[in-house]
Parts: sequence; C-alpha cells; structure tokens
Amino acid sequence: MRKRDTAKNSAQSSNTLLRRFAIRTRTRDRLAAFPIDVAVPPINLPFPTFGGKQIWADQFVCVGWRIQRNHYTGHHRLLDPNKFRRAWGNYAHCHDFFDRYRKRKAIQPRNGHLIILVHGLGRSADAFREMENALRGEGYETASINYPSTRQSVTEHANSLENIVSSLDQIESISFVTHSMGALVVRELLSRDGPWRDQIKVQRIVMIAPPNQGSRLAARLSGLPAYRWLTGQSGQNLSPDTAAQLAVPEAEFGIIAGGRGNDLGFNPLLPGDDDGFVAVEETRLDGARDFMLVRTTHGLMDDHPQTIDATISFLRDGRFLNSTDPARR
Repeated sequence: MRKRDTAKNSAQSSNTLLRRFAIRTRTRDRLAAFPIDVAVPPINLPFPTFGGKQIWADQFVCVGWRIQRNHYTGHHRLLDPNKFRRAWGNYAHCHDFFDRYRKRKAIQPRNGHLIILVHGLGRSADAFREMENALRGEGYETASINYPSTRQSVTEHANSLENIVSSLDQIESISFVTHSMGALVVRELLSRDGPWRDQIKVQRIVMIAPPNQGSRLAARLSGLPAYRWLTGQSGQNLSPDTAAQLAVPEAEFGIIAGGRGNDLGFNPLLPGDDDGFVAVEETRLDGARDFMLVRTTHGLMDDHPQTIDATISFLRDGRFLNSTDPARR
C-alpha cells in the first residue's frame, strides 16, 4: 500500500511539473505575439525593478547602467546603477536616453580595462556582489552581467554577451571572471571572430567551478522532466559532449575548483573530489596557466574569500596566491 501511494504521489508531482511547463510555454508564446517596438518612446515612470532575473538579458552595460531585453516580449528597458527603470521600449529608445544622460553628467569608465563577471546556471548578476565590490576596491572597472540562464541555450547567452562586448565604449581591454556555466558561455563567445576583436583585447580569464569537461551529474539528470523544466536548454548544454565542442581560450586563464581536498568529495554520486555538482577533474582544461582548489561547495565558490583573493591575484599577476602549495592544487 505504501509503495502504491509513493508511486501515485510521484506521478502526481510529475504531472504537476508538466502542467506548469505547458502553462509557461503558452504564456511565453502569447507575450511574444505582442512585441513592443513603437516609433514614439513610451512614457516612463522611474521605479525600482522587482525580480525577473530569469527573464531579462543584458545587451549593453556602462558604469553600472544597463539595457536589458525581455526574453518573452522582446522589449527593452534601461536601468540605472540603483536598478531604477529610466526608459523602456526598443533598444534605440533606451540607448538614446542613456546617451543624452551620459553627455549631461559626463559619465565615463574609470579606466580602459573592464572586468566582466558572468554568473552560472540559475543565478543572477547579484551572485558576484562581494567579488565585484572587492574588484572595485582594487581599482577595477567591473560589469556583472545578467542573463536568463534557465531560459535559453549557451549559444544564445553568448549572443547577448557578444552584444555587450560589441557595444563597449572607451574600453580597450577586458578580462572575464566566470562561475560554473558562465565559463562555457565565455568559451563560446571567444570561439567567434567578431569585429569587436579588432578594438578590444582579451587579457585574462578566471574560471570558478567551471564544468569545462561537461557535468556527469547534469548528464544523469538531463532526462528528468523536473530537471528540464527547471534548467531549460542550458541544462542540456552541460553534457560532456557539448562542452567538448567548445574551443580552448587563447587568452591566459586560471581555474579555481571546489572540493574537500580528498577522494570523497561532497557528492557520493560523483567520482573523486567534487564541490557537490562538478567534479574537480571536470573543471580542468588543457592550457590553463594556473589551477587551485578551494575547500567549499559549488554554490559558495563565487564569493568565498579565498576565491576573491585568488581572482584578484590572477587578474593582476597571471597566477593564484600560493598556488604552488600542493594542499591548494
């Protein structure tokens, strides 16, 4: 009787997830049928934004300002550094408003080198809050970008990142700091030969807990309806086969893996050491200039004090602090 009840509850749970997926798909299709792209800029009432981080993708960033595109409707909005909406409509409306404001207030980056932070699956730009504050304290110009990581593919995320890089102004060089799937997005971007490469140099990349060899755990879960509903196409892109197709960056890059520092790791389903989601061996990539291990779990890696110190060191010197210590490798 207990087994029958368990099977019944499992079936009901699966059906509920499938119904939610169908509702979300129908809602997306209905919204997409009414794109907002009018000739006259819509009237804007400045107000703070509330959530929606898995709906909006950054298309332009400059000194804390950003233009975002709505995944469902295709319309854009301009947010100031305090996340107040200052304009909306199409991209041109938002960019024209920012251009006028920038000239009036003389907004410009503090230097010509920009650090772009790219979060992972299911996260948002806020995931790098502590890291970004520390980098700014070191004098770096930063941009922690947001993209709807559970709504599109790695290729589509790279398209948004390419839009951002292509629209950079007064920036001569960039470096990347990535967490988890963000490394695959950057690798996809850097495999392309876009026009922006003639104006902007890629200096260094710090990959934090990157599934460079793909994720065995994601591959195991990929067939489950609940996993597919929660992670979208991006979740399917974490397979070893997909990751193997991405090029190795030509720029200097270092890798910071998470784990326990032994052969057990945090997850018994993964072989060897791991951070709970990604095995240490899955983070490795030929050509890395440096590698180190931080003893913590996947979700705590991006803002871990040791990770932050190591990231600053690599961006500055091309190596991690004390990375030659066997206990940290």
